[in-house]
Amino acid sequence: MSQTGTYILLLHLPADTSLTFPHLGKFTLPAGFYAYVGSAFGPGGLPAAFKRHLTPPASPHTPIDHLQQVAALEEIWFAAGEENRQHVWADLLLAVPGGMNLIEGFGTDDCDCDSHLVYFDVRPDMEDFAVGVRYRFPAETIARAYSKGAAGG
Repeated sequence: MSQTGTYILLLHLPADTSLTFPHLGKFTLPAGFYAYVGSAFGPGGLPAAFKRHLTPPASPHTPIDHLQQVAALEEIWFAAGEENRQHVWADLLLAVPGGMNLIEGFGTDDCDCDSHLVYFDVRPDMEDFAVGVRYRFPAETIARAYSKGAAGG
């Protein structure tokens, strides 16, 4: 069985961009960094989710697919586990200095969260987020699976 868990994509949008998201509408997104919280509990688990986001589909279907057409993937953070932490992680991201919810309902088709996408005008310190996860879930290990600037990634 593949490893399951929760993950964050940190994306960089270099310039203000107008984008239409299915079922959400048209938005003018400010340049900056966007952190998307996802979960991987389906076939293939985390490895399949990472592969999918590292090579986004040519024909986007989901809101994050559309965002990845214009924003570059900078980092992927994750914690393996059997519990979906998407909702708590979205709240913890909003607690990172500068975090804002710009698109109500982004990535929340299957829950009651406000959004699974958090905007930052400057690159967030993801270690601040990791500290929040460790405090809330001491037994969990959060790690970076991908960094654009790292060798091999």
